[in-house]
Amino acid sequence: MLKNEFKEWPEVRTPNGTHGVQAPKVYVFPLTDEVRSADEETSRGLSIGSLDGTVAKNQPKGFAYRHRRELVGVAAIAVVAAVVAGLALGVRRHVDSQEVLSSCQQSVDIYQSNTERLKKAVDGAAEDLRIEKSQVQDEKTVTALHAAVSKGQEKVKLGVSCDASASVEDNQFSDEKITEATRSLGNKVEAILSAKTAVERSKKARDVAVAKADLVNKVNDGQNVLANVHSSDLNMRQNLSAALNDAQQMATTSNSSDPNVYTNQLNKLQEAMDKYSATATAQ
Repeated sequence: MLKNEFKEWPEVRTPNGTHGVQAPKVYVFPLTDEVRSADEETSRGLSIGSLDGTVAKNQPKGFAYRHRRELVGVAAIAVVAAVVAGLALGVRRHVDSQEVLSSCQQSVDIYQSNTERLKKAVDGAAEDLRIEKSQVQDEKTVTALHAAVSKGQEKVKLGVSCDASASVEDNQFSDEKITEATRSLGNKVEAILSAKTAVERSKKARDVAVAKADLVNKVNDGQNVLANVHSSDLNMRQNLSAALNDAQQMATTSNSSDPNVYTNQLNKLQEAMDKYSATATAQ
């Protein structure tokens, strides 16, 4: 051997005479104790059984086989998730059923409350119903009030109810019907209140117009008294003249919506006229 070096290590035979299956290796001489020891262990350890195991391990396996543990874990997780989802769905359906039933029952309470409100509205319109068309400025308001009250007195039958033994769909349907009926009751209440207010305003408007017209007529009467009745009491004459001026100004310029304002002024003028007439002297 030249230069103490081999290009390739000689073939190594196993104890049974077969060739090793390992690929050729290149060694550098002289060999160290560690390399020599390792090669000896390798040579002694090779056998037919170990070769068969090596070949078996190197045989190709399918995807399912190579990942069987992962697939088993995934399948177990999927089963658990399906069970949990089923339980959650059952709980959710139960919760939905309870929520729908509770909503339906609340709608019943609101409906009953609005029924009482409608009854109060009808009762509250009793006094206004006694107002005649001749007492208002617009006769249509009286007609509208009577129509609204008559509609509010109509009997309504729901035909639905909330039942714990009913299906979710049935209770939802009942809830919608009750809510619709409640809205109708509210509309009736608003119609009565609106018509009632309109009658009262129309009556007040007429009362103001009548009171103002009466004041104007009273001013005319006072002017006639002042012009045609003679009195030696100068103070009474001055008082009547002042009352006439105040009454005339209010009758022509005031925009008060309170008929009592004009009525009070009329009474003051009438008092001044009576006092003045009491001091009249015969001609």
